[in-house]
Amino acid sequence: MRNVLVTILGRDRPGIIHQVSRVLADFKLNVIEVSQTTLLGEFAGLFSCTLSSEINLIDLTQLLDQKLESSGLTQLVREVGAVPEDQVEVTTESYVVTVRGQGRPELIPEISGVLSSFEVNIDTLRAISLPTVPYHPGQRIVMFFELSVPRETNQAALREALKLAAKGLGMEMSLQHRNIFEAIHRL
Repeated sequence: MRNVLVTILGRDRPGIIHQVSRVLADFKLNVIEVSQTTLLGEFAGLFSCTLSSEINLIDLTQLLDQKLESSGLTQLVREVGAVPEDQVEVTTESYVVTVRGQGRPELIPEISGVLSSFEVNIDTLRAISLPTVPYHPGQRIVMFFELSVPRETNQAALREALKLAAKGLGMEMSLQHRNIFEAIHRL
C-alpha cells in the first residue's frame, strides 16, 4: 500500500465531500483522514488515502480531472512516504496557544516566529474574526495554534517568549497542554 494526499480546491457548495469521496471510493482508495475548511466561500480539502500498488497515480489524476472538471474543482495528487508505526517515536507533546485581540498583519509572523525559534511545529492554525463590538474598534480576532512541542523544550522560556510577543502586539495569549485545553473546553 502507498499513501497519497489528494488536495481539492474550488468554490464551496453542498456535496463536494460526497463527490470527491465517491470518486476516491470508486477508484478503491481508502480514505484515512480528511481535513477541510472553507474561507471566503472557497473550499479546501485534504484527503489522506491508501492506494494499492497496482493503481497508477497518473490514472488516478486523470480520473479526478475528468470527474471534477465540470464542477470547477481542481486537484493535486501526491504520493507521500509514511513512517512505519513501529518506528514512530513520540518526542513531542501537544499544546494549544490561543491569541485574542485586534487583528493585525504582524500577528501570524510574530507568533509563528517565536514557535519556530523553539523548534515547535504548528499542526493546525485557525483564525476566527469576531463580531465588532462598540467598545473595541477594528476587527477582533481569536487564533488557535495546535502545536507539537519537543519534550526537551524549556516550557517556561517558550511561555515567556510567547507572552512577550503577544504583549508587543497588544494581544492576550494563553498556552495550555492539549489535554488541559480539551478538558476545559469540553461541551
